[in-house]
Amino acid sequence: MTKTYVLSPFSFELEAGYEGDIFRNSAPAHLLRQEIEMGLPVRFTVGVQNQIEHFAGETRERSFTLEARYALTNWNKLPLNPTISAEYRVGLSNTSEDAGELALLISRDFPHLIEWAMNIFVDREFGGRESTSAGFAQSTEVPVLLPEEKLEVGLEMQYRSGGETIEPERTIKGLVIGPTLAWRPTKNVRFDLSPLPGCSDHTPAVQVFGVFSFSFGGPSAGEVGTPASTRGH
Repeated sequence: MTKTYVLSPFSFELEAGYEGDIFRNSAPAHLLRQEIEMGLPVRFTVGVQNQIEHFAGETRERSFTLEARYALTNWNKLPLNPTISAEYRVGLSNTSEDAGELALLISRDFPHLIEWAMNIFVDREFGGRESTSAGFAQSTEVPVLLPEEKLEVGLEMQYRSGGETIEPERTIKGLVIGPTLAWRPTKNVRFDLSPLPGCSDHTPAVQVFGVFSFSFGGPSAGEVGTPASTRGH
């Protein structure tokens, strides 16, 4: 899966992701995402991503994204393994503006096989609204199938200070929190599922995040995964 840290040099990761926003009094919105990332020397990772949305009976290209991540040191040489992420998204529909994002990614393995990760992000739209939003996402997971840790369960949450407003009853800002599950059928394949109920009237009733990932070409640099809710948010 996409790491909170970075990929090993010249290793690759392919991802297919789904986000479903289930609103209380209106039709749901669906977002599909495809991404490929490549690790580079000196703790860099670069990637490209595209998103397709389905809403109100219409399917369309939503955005194209360029991403880069840089880890400040080698894994476990600094507390929380800080990594900087930068993205630029090109809007491809009339509902998606060009935007940029900066994020601090931190993660750690704790005793008793507990894995923790957090993303703190700021997002700026460059179109007509020119809005700025910020937020964080974090997850904690523990393995339940040992010794290969093929199945992990935990808790995930995400908070956004602002977000897309489709109409008064359809916004994605606020806090969502719920269970998360990660399944590794093989060493290089992983599936994540996070159904996160909303905690206020400003959030969807439930946001569902699912990610399938396949890695190849080299060993992983860090084993703690990104919260599913932050993939291409």
